Amino acid sequence: MSIRRTVLCASLLVVLVAPVIADEVIFEEDFESVVLGPNVDEGVAKDEAWSPDGPDGWEVEFDLINEDGVTEWKGWTFTDAGWWTQVAGDQDRSKYTDPGKGGLAIGIVAVADPDEYDDKNGAAGPGYFTWLFTPPIPVALAGPDSITVAFDHSWRPEDTQNARLFATFDGNAREFDVLTMVSLGVSTEFIAPNDDIDDVFPDQLNVNERLELSIPNPKGSKEMTDATNDWWWAIDNIVVSTSDPLAVDPYGKAATQWGELKSSR
Repeated sequence: MSIRRTVLCASLLVVLVAPVIADEVIFEEDFESVVLGPNVDEGVAKDEAWSPDGPDGWEVEFDLINEDGVTEWKGWTFTDAGWWTQVAGDQDRSKYTDPGKGGLAIGIVAVADPDEYDDKNGAAGPGYFTWLFTPPIPVALAGPDSITVAFDHSWRPEDTQNARLFATFDGNAREFDVLTMVSLGVSTEFIAPNDDIDDVFPDQLNVNERLELSIPNPKGSKEMTDATNDWWWAIDNIVVSTSDPLAVDPYGKAATQWGELKSSR
């Protein structure tokens, strides 16, 4: 019913040594640091069920006018994966949240679920639903066009639900699209322009999968701010890495090595 977006950005110290061979991880997030609280509107009691607040630096923006839906699902929230599946009546969420079914989600996941939010007062009307932003990720040590983002996600299409993941750099207003998912009834048009993907997938195909997508970081970029978004979209186990980190030669001089972009789906 709406678009949600998610931003991936956080400051960390990266120590690089030469020669650099493998991709260098520059950001990771699995949401396990989030402190969960008790249920509010949902009827399944649990002391550690959900939280409106993500890890330090992550920000949620809620765009709907009607704020009187189910409290636990007001925009992007963070929840115990099994509890989310239980209160939502499953509807195949367990394909993502149940390890016994091969689910990729672990523990706490980030969820945008307008279907559940709408269960109180029909609150999820038309319009943008929610956006999720991370703090900036430092990318000064990454060569141009060398960054990938990988994450486990669960997506089910319905009606006019859409999602978008994009990145910006160094406060520039230009947005670099990484992924767009457009619902076509019970199928999804999946568009990843930097990986030359534009295809249509039927319902259930994206309910439990790991994606790895390329991000076109410009030369000389210092920071990246990513952004992502009627059924649901859930994400977990995010890794941002570069295939072309800055190496340091034995004499202590900075040396850049332009590697081949590595991306797959």
